[in-house]
Amino acid sequence: MRPDTFTITTFWLDWLLMPILLAGAWLTARWALSDSRQAKDPEIGGKSFVPAWAFSIPLFIAAAAWVIAGSGTLIKEDYWEMRVIFAAFLLWTVCCMAGAILLILSFLRRGKRPGTAGVFNLIGLALISVLMILPGLIDHSSPAKVTMTGHVWFFLLAVSVGLLTAGMLMGFPYKFPRFPLGLGGLFFIGWGLSEVAFRQASFPWLVRIWKLNLGMEYLEAFPLSDGWRIAGIVKFIVGIGTVAILVIASFRRRTKKAPE
Repeated sequence: MRPDTFTITTFWLDWLLMPILLAGAWLTARWALSDSRQAKDPEIGGKSFVPAWAFSIPLFIAAAAWVIAGSGTLIKEDYWEMRVIFAAFLLWTVCCMAGAILLILSFLRRGKRPGTAGVFNLIGLALISVLMILPGLIDHSSPAKVTMTGHVWFFLLAVSVGLLTAGMLMGFPYKFPRFPLGLGGLFFIGWGLSEVAFRQASFPWLVRIWKLNLGMEYLEAFPLSDGWRIAGIVKFIVGIGTVAILVIASFRRRTKKAPE
């Protein structure tokens, strides 16, 4: 039911995520500008029919979604929070799909086979695009089935993160695959902390984001267990490792180019 109030939450996890999401928006906007410059380089994007400015659009959309999601996490009322975060998820999904399409078009028009880094990034982008919408397509009537799907979802997310990480470390020139990489790391951190805090599977929250008719009572069907805290710690460690690699790789590239 739509509430009459609209207030700010005091839950510590929501406030912990807010600065992280804003930092993600700032980094994503910087990557958008960098990709636009890269696309103007004749050796990188000069042979493509795709305009240079087009490579920055997915990341600018993603940057706006980071801010929207951060605003949503601070809303106390579940009704409004889910709808604001749903809008951010839609934009993130569009961004991942647009990035994959731009990558395909760039490969096709340049008339040569993509390098290994490009293939890894393309597969990673396509996979995470599917994963973004999958929670809204599954049969959510059985807690057991939802839990099993959640295990598969996080495994495939780890595969996607691994592919995107490999593509980045192999020197892929564009930065837009770094957004889904950072998003995947944040998913591991956020949902991992959720499982630690609530002792409950976090995947049903993803289902609720896409199925707005489900209320908080939907989560009560999923059992509480200390085992989920262990799973949450594992997810959190994976997320921290992913974000650390992303930050270190970005810093090393800037440092290397500084003398030029």
